[in-house]
Amino acid sequence: MIETVYTYHTGDNTKIERIIEDGGVRINLLTLGAGEGADPHPTPDDAHMIVAKGTLNVALGEQDFHTYEEGTIIKIPANTMMNLKNGGSTVLRVFVIKKQ
Repeated sequence: MIETVYTYHTGDNTKIERIIEDGGVRINLLTLGAGEGADPHPTPDDAHMIVAKGTLNVALGEQDFHTYEEGTIIKIPANTMMNLKNGGSTVLRVFVIKKQ
């Protein structure tokens, strides 16, 4: 088999999962239940966040929260403080892609 197959969390419970760390690319999955959030933290690398399911509320740096719906890709510059929350009433699933 030539391809490498990865699986990821598809449940509705809150989970932060590192899926891939290979060849300078890191892919994480953030799953948050309704009303949940991740601890505020800086991103050391440029990050692309793909909202695969639900509604993401994110405050970057000193900005107020902005809302992004399913099907949106957001680029966040390195060394930016992030505050992420589930802005909807269903599960939020966000893929985070970083180049190391």
